[in-house]
Amino acid sequence: MARVLVTGATGFVGGRVARALRARGDEVVATVRTPSDDLAALGVAQPVVALTDAEALATAMHEVEAVVHAAAGVGPDLDSARTVNTLGTRAVVDAALAAGVSRLVHVSTTSVYDLEAVGDAEVAEDTPLARAGTTPPAASSAGSAYAVTKAEAEAEVVRGGQQGLSIAILRPPAVLGAGPTSTWGTRVPQGFVAGELAPRPPETTFGWVHVDDLVDAALAAVDGDAGATVNVVGGHTTFGGYLRALREFLPDAPTEDAVTTDAPWRGTYATDRLPALFGVRPTRDFATAMAEIRASWT
Repeated sequence: MARVLVTGATGFVGGRVARALRARGDEVVATVRTPSDDLAALGVAQPVVALTDAEALATAMHEVEAVVHAAAGVGPDLDSARTVNTLGTRAVVDAALAAGVSRLVHVSTTSVYDLEAVGDAEVAEDTPLARAGTTPPAASSAGSAYAVTKAEAEAEVVRGGQQGLSIAILRPPAVLGAGPTSTWGTRVPQGFVAGELAPRPPETTFGWVHVDDLVDAALAAVDGDAGATVNVVGGHTTFGGYLRALREFLPDAPTEDAVTTDAPWRGTYATDRLPALFGVRPTRDFATAMAEIRASWT
């Protein structure tokens, strides 16, 4: 049994990670802004700690063997996204170093890739990353405040690795599954019904992974010792294919895709490094993921 600290445990991905760790018998500490009854029912300790408070984080990490850093912010502007993603990750890394934590697993995103630079090709883990000042193509979030600051967060994790932390960086695309804070299971469908979804070429590639496959990868990374960055991808469809799956159970959704003249991105994400380094491979299919989302709506 290990003692693991999880950030973002009141959120979609972090909550699933905390539950899975407890299910296999690990002791879990979750740093939170507001304690959760659900986490308390699981027996998760919940110190109230600001994500940017490295000293308080180090105290919470006392006798912790591993950290899963799943907390993230989407913006909307660069400064607010940077507070959570860049500065928050910097504090987590500094706290882990100060507390003598052995392993840090960072949940990142494939949005960090500069798709404009790579074009319609396979996106491997050594592809250039988004940076401030780039213009995001309409087919991706590369260059957005979220993408740029998540790339900056990765740089902080790499710094921790250079200073002695054992690190793993996981890059999932769209994480599918049911949950009140799920981006692609709740928030995007709500925006779709409300007619507030930003236009995106329907033919553009839509990489996805079921949240439980991402959790399996996170636990494998906690147990592993490889210092690696890996894509965690369940499969690929198109953005239009995702919207068609939503229309099957959202009768009030628009019946036509938003018109856009932007060129689609038709590349894919490499998937070979995760099983090679951590011995796990996503197994849930797209239909299973969308069925879970559908059930949460009906």
